[in-house]
Amino acid sequence: MTASVSVVILAGGYSCRMGKDKALLAYNGRSLLSRTVEVAQILSSDVVIVTPWPERYRHVVPAAVRFVQEPAPSYATATPLNASSSSPLGKPSSGPLSGFAEGWQQVSSDWCLLLACDLPYLDASILQAWWNWIVACSKRGWPGAADFPDLPMASLVASERGWEPLCGYYHRRCLPQLEHQLSLKRQAFQPWLATLAVMPYSLVPPQMLFNCNTPADWAMVQSGGLQSGDSLENE
Repeated sequence: MTASVSVVILAGGYSCRMGKDKALLAYNGRSLLSRTVEVAQILSSDVVIVTPWPERYRHVVPAAVRFVQEPAPSYATATPLNASSSSPLGKPSSGPLSGFAEGWQQVSSDWCLLLACDLPYLDASILQAWWNWIVACSKRGWPGAADFPDLPMASLVASERGWEPLCGYYHRRCLPQLEHQLSLKRQAFQPWLATLAVMPYSLVPPQMLFNCNTPADWAMVQSGGLQSGDSLENE
């Protein structure tokens, strides 16, 4: 049986450092969110956007894309849609890890590709090659199996800061650890990823993982200043 994949896109941040909604920044005439959705739909017909503000984004994405309304954190200073409600895991949303948990409730695929909405250099062909590699490994065996006895719960890119969490593939096997992490009110990705069996993937150029957090980041993207091979100095 061929492995299946869905895509969860996180668009729940408040863009405080940017000063404006990152998801709606226009790059080559299209918003970052719509470009991310376009790439996602090449990988899968099942695409979910997790956000506290579905109505803000419906006009920039195809009707086939599903929205999951993520409860906004109660401490937010921006106008939330539903700040007092709880997530399916019984906790108020307070970051991308909670948003990811919300998205998992709405997909049934074996694998999920998690994407941030502010990755201007996403390349569908690279993501497709990565997915083809995962499918092939699932059938014939994972590299280094003798030193990697557990089935992978995720396939991610490694960096000096740890795993790159917001552009990578996760298997449903990771859900028990995710639920446990959130039950402890821990919202950071890296401590959670440290509990997972992660299979690294090395054929992703650093440029593709560059996300826009500040006006300086965005100015560099618009000027074409980030080239393939550049380091990710914004994170």
